[in-house]
Amino acid sequence: MSIEVGSDGNPNFIQVRHGRMLISIPRSLFRGKRAEIVSSEAERLGRELRARYPWLSENAVQVVFREARETMLSLIQMESGPVEIARTTYEDGHPTEALGMLDEHLRTHQNDPDAWHLRGVILMRLGRADEGFKSLARSRTKPKGPTAP
Repeated sequence: MSIEVGSDGNPNFIQVRHGRMLISIPRSLFRGKRAEIVSSEAERLGRELRARYPWLSENAVQVVFREARETMLSLIQMESGPVEIARTTYEDGHPTEALGMLDEHLRTHQNDPDAWHLRGVILMRLGRADEGFKSLARSRTKPKGPTAP
């Protein structure tokens, strides 16, 4: 099964290839940055798919939804900036990895207040209060000179 983004140029859909069929899945099937499937939308779309394609089993519909969700997660990550990706990584229980992402980002974007703030929050939660306070203070300072791209 392959996944394609867009449906005839419509960014509100992703397309899932199931066998020879190309199925358009609305992005409204998903909620939030974790691409949680909205159950009412899934039920409605599942009924519509089984009515349109009676040979699709319930399992096949679930496979299509699972593949579409994985694609949405990839799209969300591609559309997110490095700070948002680090925030999601932190929220998923990987603070050290998120901290590494932020440190890498801050090497070239030293005046990014959102990155400094999140770095401070993570450091505080890791029990590294002194470093955390410094990062939080840095997040509130005005940049000096031009900001890196």
